[in-house]
Amino acid sequence: MNTLDVRKENDLIQSFQLASEFVEKNYLSELTTHEVVSIPPHIENITVRQHIRLFKITKIVYDQNEDTSEKLINIFNTVGNLNSSLILILDSKGTDVDLYIGVRSLDLQRSVNEAKDGLQKSFNGHFPGTELRNLRNSEIEKIIQNIFESRLSESKKVVTAVSGIPALKDVDKKSYIQGLEKLIDSMKGETYSAIFIADPVQPKTIAEIYRGYETLYSQLVPFQQTELSFSENDTKAVAEGISNSVTNTINESLAKTQSHTKGSTEGSSRNESVSKGGNTGFSLFLSVGKNRTSTEGITVNSTLSTSDTEGTTRTTGTSKSEATTTSKSETITEGTSRSLQIKFENKSVTNLLEKIDEQLKRLKSSEDYGLWNCACYFVAEDAQTAKVAASTYQSIMRGDNSSVEHSVINTWDNGNQQKLEMITKYLTKLHHPLIRLQANNGLNVPYVSPGTLINGRELAISFALPRKSVSGLPVMEAVEFGRNVWTYDNKNDEKKQISIGKIFHMGRSEDTEVTLDLQSLSMHTFITGSTGSGKSNTVYTLLDRLGKENIHFLVIEPAKGEYKQIFGGKKNVHIFGTNPALSTLLKINPFRFPDNIHVLEHIDRLIEIFNACWPMYAAMPAILKEAIEQSYERCGWDLEESTNFYENPIFPTFQELLSTLPEVINNSAYSQDTKNDYIGALVTRVHSLTNGLIGRMFSDDETDNTILFDQNCLIDLSRIGSTETKALMMGILLMRLQEHRMAFTPTMNHELQHVTVLEEAHHLLRRTNFDQTQESANLQGKAVEMLTNAIAEMRTYGEGFIIVDQSPGLLDRSVIRNTNTKIILRLPDRYDRENVGKATTLSEQQINEVAKLKTGVAVIYQNNWLEPVLCEIDEFKSAEPYIHMNDVNNDNDKQMRSNIIQLLLEGRVAAEQKLDLSHLDIHSLIKWLEQQEIHLKEKQILIDNLYQYIEKRTMSLWETNRFEELAHIAALFVPVEKLLRFARSSKDFNEWNERVSLALKRYVDFQENGAYEKAFIQCILRERSKESDEFKDFYFKWIEHYRRESVV
Repeated sequence: MNTLDVRKENDLIQSFQLASEFVEKNYLSELTTHEVVSIPPHIENITVRQHIRLFKITKIVYDQNEDTSEKLINIFNTVGNLNSSLILILDSKGTDVDLYIGVRSLDLQRSVNEAKDGLQKSFNGHFPGTELRNLRNSEIEKIIQNIFESRLSESKKVVTAVSGIPALKDVDKKSYIQGLEKLIDSMKGETYSAIFIADPVQPKTIAEIYRGYETLYSQLVPFQQTELSFSENDTKAVAEGISNSVTNTINESLAKTQSHTKGSTEGSSRNESVSKGGNTGFSLFLSVGKNRTSTEGITVNSTLSTSDTEGTTRTTGTSKSEATTTSKSETITEGTSRSLQIKFENKSVTNLLEKIDEQLKRLKSSEDYGLWNCACYFVAEDAQTAKVAASTYQSIMRGDNSSVEHSVINTWDNGNQQKLEMITKYLTKLHHPLIRLQANNGLNVPYVSPGTLINGRELAISFALPRKSVSGLPVMEAVEFGRNVWTYDNKNDEKKQISIGKIFHMGRSEDTEVTLDLQSLSMHTFITGSTGSGKSNTVYTLLDRLGKENIHFLVIEPAKGEYKQIFGGKKNVHIFGTNPALSTLLKINPFRFPDNIHVLEHIDRLIEIFNACWPMYAAMPAILKEAIEQSYERCGWDLEESTNFYENPIFPTFQELLSTLPEVINNSAYSQDTKNDYIGALVTRVHSLTNGLIGRMFSDDETDNTILFDQNCLIDLSRIGSTETKALMMGILLMRLQEHRMAFTPTMNHELQHVTVLEEAHHLLRRTNFDQTQESANLQGKAVEMLTNAIAEMRTYGEGFIIVDQSPGLLDRSVIRNTNTKIILRLPDRYDRENVGKATTLSEQQINEVAKLKTGVAVIYQNNWLEPVLCEIDEFKSAEPYIHMNDVNNDNDKQMRSNIIQLLLEGRVAAEQKLDLSHLDIHSLIKWLEQQEIHLKEKQILIDNLYQYIEKRTMSLWETNRFEELAHIAALFVPVEKLLRFARSSKDFNEWNERVSLALKRYVDFQENGAYEKAFIQCILRERSKESDEFKDFYFKWIEHYRRESVV
């Protein structure tokens, strides 16, 4: 059996030893016991300036729709193809960490910049938005120095190396749990550094390694199985035979032979062999280093040979033969056959073959993803920290197929400072240490390193970047949006465009501009975003770009009042507000309308405004409408014909409505309780619009509509405290704008010529429910619908609306539905995101991304775009703050008021005390008077008397029997209640007169004439004496006091 078995036991033993060392990498567990090779010159010559480049990773951005590991494989392949090593450094300072990635050139004769550019460009291409900061050479040197510099002068930092095959724990990749954040979080609070080094292996070398594994496999296969076969047979035979033979032979032979031979040989030989070389590291069947062998040989040979031969041969023969044969045979066979087969399998060999198969598969995949010699080195002040960090990393990296090789941890500490110092020198060059391997394995592999051969897919696990944010390094996921503005007709170049910003992709602004179709803005724009997300800057930029296209704007701002600090200083921008101390007072009469608008048409719009702003129920809208109609009729309006009896039409005011409304309610057929409810609900609200600043704003002395609606204008309503009043003012402005466009825009489907910005639009366009009750038919919802319809219809007149609000959920649905352009900034509320996101064709992931948008970054979509884009809005930097100058109209009003009062009182003053009023321009006084908020009846009486003064230099009001009427009209020009409250605390009449006189100087200039002043005070007291007996008694006592003083 032994002669049949050609296998040799020594071959098996040697193959086992080889597999143990290099297939299972058992030698890695004993690296610390071997000598560290002195650093060779070609490694010693590695310098940061020429061969090493590092980037600091300051932010990582992932695309949640793409496989991060696959992208890392691509990046690492790029570095490997450029013949450079890959470096990753994790530097923990305890509180936070710094992460660096870089390259080291393998070819010392070539610059490392090619590999640096390849890494940077590939990283930016696969992880757009990730921020890499290119470090200067001095910074890199400082980082490396700090990693290995110990705080303790008598010792060096400990180095622990981790060697092994990384593998995925979750093959299906449903969740990735092997990112470096697990290591960072586990070691939080500890000071340590980790250096990951991966050297690429060239394809030629990979092929040699592959053949080496195949050879070893072939050597082991014969020893895997042995088969033995045994057999046995029994046979019985009988035979009989007779043979007779006679032979006669005669032979004669003669032979003679002679031979002579002579030979001589000389030889000489000399051989000499010289071998030089230094190995830099070895892995399986791979010697990576430099070797040189030289052989010389000399051989001399000499041969002399002589041979002589002589021979004679003679042969004579006679032969005779006779034979007789008789044969008989009979065979009988009886037998039994038995066989046995035995099969042996060497399980150790089988297991080794399986591991070699695994290695071959890994090497095969390296043809696609590359092969790397990789290890990780942990550096810390003490061995415990370094070992714990290394063990944590090892446990994170090991996965389903890591057992193909042993995974080991080696630590070099201060117990052998010479080895530690040599290891540190290698690592400062970002190079694997070389270890002298003393093994009798039959291979010429004197040097190895802690590195193991891993393919590109495994390298992506070993060099796995953090997948979640850690202290010192933000990590975020981003969603991809459109990278260009594409339209269905693809005719952007033929249309007027305005640029608003740059494409923002995966956390980074790009050079591609985002442009909006100018004419699409006439179909209205909706801008939304939470506080501080950049809404205001978006509107500023939009208005600035529109201004360059000669398109004017109207901004209605109910909150903050910041627009005037941006555009208020521009010469072509008008500012109006609600506080005359801060800006020019806005004045508007809600009851006025252009000539070609029907009065009933206007009344209907006005009622809808009230319905939208005030809570109305039951018959309240009908009562309010009737009161408004009667107010118009009292001003001379024929409601059916929409004409006025006066040559210059007179329009009612809230003062007129206030006097008409109680009459309409009291004349109705409702019960007294209902009447009281209506008076409380309606009259109180209307009365609030007739006093204070609001009363001055709702004035017949209107701001020019051409300024409001055809030029650049900012209306600041932020100082109004009542939400209802803000909404009412916004609604009235909207109504007047609509009527202005209808009256003065001659053509339909006009190009964009003006935009109106509605800030905090929920004040006016608030979402309402659709429920109706017996008492109410959802009047507010109907009113809001009317307003949104009016906005939608105004596009035909070239009017575009920019509706701005921080909460889409508060707005009527039509705002989102009827706006062609949508600009969405950061929205944290899920309902708001979904509400507007689905109307912008956003996917579920894109909708969630809106909650994380950077300030100033917005999702933009116009209805003819193929897809929405993410845009970083240009920052508006041309702010020109508003500086309010004292309004000259205030002084003018005071002068006009003083002149009218002086004229009224001239008949009450003695001749010697009268002022010279001959210079007064009575026509200017009448014109001014027509614009004042005074009851129509009193205003007309005063105007008639002024015309009488022009003609006859007298007034009917001067007549003694009309003093009560004169006192009533005169008191209308000053806030009587304020004056009396100011003087109420006086101790006597003299102090009371002083305080009233002081207060009057703010409103009326009597030119230091005491007679006019005392006469005016008497008018005030006479007017107030009608209100109560108590004040009537005060009035008579005041008269008596001055009679005694001979003043009156």
